[in-house]
Amino acid sequence: MKAYRYFSISAIAIALFLVSKLCLAQTPPPYGEVSFIKVTPGMGENYLSAMKIFKKTNNSRKAAKSISSWQLYRRVYPIDKSTLDFDYATVEVFASGKEMQARKDFASYDAPFNELSAKEIVNAVGSLSNIRTIVARDLYTFRLGAGGGTKPGDYVMLTRVKATSGNLDAYEKTLESLKPVIEEAIKAGKLKSWNVWKRTLATNVGGASDFTIGFGFNTMDEALSYASGKVEISADFKKVFPKEEYSVFRSKQISLRELVSQEIWELVDITN
Repeated sequence: MKAYRYFSISAIAIALFLVSKLCLAQTPPPYGEVSFIKVTPGMGENYLSAMKIFKKTNNSRKAAKSISSWQLYRRVYPIDKSTLDFDYATVEVFASGKEMQARKDFASYDAPFNELSAKEIVNAVGSLSNIRTIVARDLYTFRLGAGGGTKPGDYVMLTRVKATSGNLDAYEKTLESLKPVIEEAIKAGKLKSWNVWKRTLATNVGGASDFTIGFGFNTMDEALSYASGKVEISADFKKVFPKEEYSVFRSKQISLRELVSQEIWELVDITN
């Protein structure tokens, strides 16, 4: 077996991954807009400083319920089929399309930017075009989640997968059936969180994909242990489905999808 696993249960994302409690039956499913960022060489510290300033405005937007969350991720370890076209990803989570549409009203940014000093505006907004390039943007719909409590310094293993022809619904059902298994694994301390995002609008960054699944961990060592297969969930599967074999389930799931890419990301910052 290779050092990494082709995760039959996994699939940014970016970051991914962090808002399962937002998806209540009575509310529209949240959307996650992921922007993939390439930082100008030598401008890494400038970019992070600018993001600290933008966090202030995003905290204000969250307080006003314009967004549900903003997150900044750094890509730290490519596992398989990764591209080097970007270094960071930002994630904005919206409660529904209504909040996304409201972004077009520039007056909604007046209050958040009024909290910044003139120097902060120059250092962030004024210089951002020289600091980074947005490689692509994707839009996802949140589908499933378990666990939570994510904080800066945590790690997430993100895998993008594409369902094979005609098998989109069948693959999605296998993810749904895994939710109680993952919940058992979280109770056992094997991982911290699990989130499934379904691609809504695609720019095909890193190759075409249908789902991004994030497995959250406290440390990179934990993420690597899971990625290498040292920590796995067959016992948790057996506990939930005592009459079924995990190996059979996994083989079936693998046959329903293709691996697009797999990476480990670090959560750098998140709205309060």
